[in-house]
Amino acid sequence: MLKLSTKSSYGLRACLTLARAERHLSSSEIAERDNIPKRYLEQILSALRQSGLIESTRGARGGYALSRAASKISVADLVESVEGELPPMLCTNPDLRSDTCRKDSPCDCRGLCAELENSVTNVLNGTSLADILDQKHSLIPTILGDAHGDESTSQEFFASSITENDKR
Repeated sequence: MLKLSTKSSYGLRACLTLARAERHLSSSEIAERDNIPKRYLEQILSALRQSGLIESTRGARGGYALSRAASKISVADLVESVEGELPPMLCTNPDLRSDTCRKDSPCDCRGLCAELENSVTNVLNGTSLADILDQKHSLIPTILGDAHGDESTSQEFFASSITENDKR
């Protein structure tokens, strides 16, 4: 299954902590709250600051804060800022993998890999830090509906899945 890298996971946790905070937080406070090694966190915070997602202030009341509202920062923004451009996420034929495999690969599964990557990208782009904090963002229409262009089918599938699970 797909999973976020440790760097992205820590970056997400740190940004969610900053989104909840009512003041600037030091790297030590963030590291302690999120149980993240401080030296590693500082590297991640530096990347987030360079990309403009967070800001830092020096001084007694200094520390880190989000540079804009949590609703304006997508998970995709965050992942891209700490990871850079991501390589193809699924590769069924590593011997054919190259920098241009998204466009020029003779791999039979290129279409499947592209569809999976587009679905994940849609979810990451469509989910803000505020959505996560509010826990109101439903991924089902994004994953199933947008991937195949028929949101009603995905909602029916999801509803029937819930009904079937309730029967068990």
